[in-house]
Amino acid sequence: MTETDQDVYAGALAEYSALRTEITTRINLQHQVLALHMTAVSVVFSIALSGGARWPVLLVIPFISYASSEIMASLFRAIEGIASYIDEELIPKVPGGLGWESWLIRHKPGSEVARLTHPYYLLFPGISFVSLAAIGPFSWTGRMDAHHLGLSFWIVVSAWSVAAVFAVLSLKAVRRLRAPF
Repeated sequence: MTETDQDVYAGALAEYSALRTEITTRINLQHQVLALHMTAVSVVFSIALSGGARWPVLLVIPFISYASSEIMASLFRAIEGIASYIDEELIPKVPGGLGWESWLIRHKPGSEVARLTHPYYLLFPGISFVSLAAIGPFSWTGRMDAHHLGLSFWIVVSAWSVAAVFAVLSLKAVRRLRAPF
């Protein structure tokens, strides 16, 4: 091995180490997003279940879920980009290779059932649809005042419709995830 080859090899290993650190940082950010999401959803459900006419607060959950799922998707895309760069650019420079990213790609479950049963479907769009279903009867029947459909009724109905759109967008964000599942 020539000195130039050793320099390329050492540079590739140093870059690999830095990129693996970047992947680890983004994985830690994903865990923080999950923890924050679950905390926020728990707080919102607690407020809604605490009594009174607080049930419309459940309309916030689809927005929280959409934002969280999009952040998760962007973190996954960044990790996937780094892994692809390692696989395509760095592995050829290292004698013997760096096979972790290639191995992950080869061992990704190919079954659609395996993908659809991942907990992210429950954590993001699932909880959004549950919150919409929980408040649907209240918002669509005008239970606030059956004889007088006031402004608050129409605000809730409109917010429910917009929240439903965000729940669907959350589902689409989770479908785009390229995680190892």
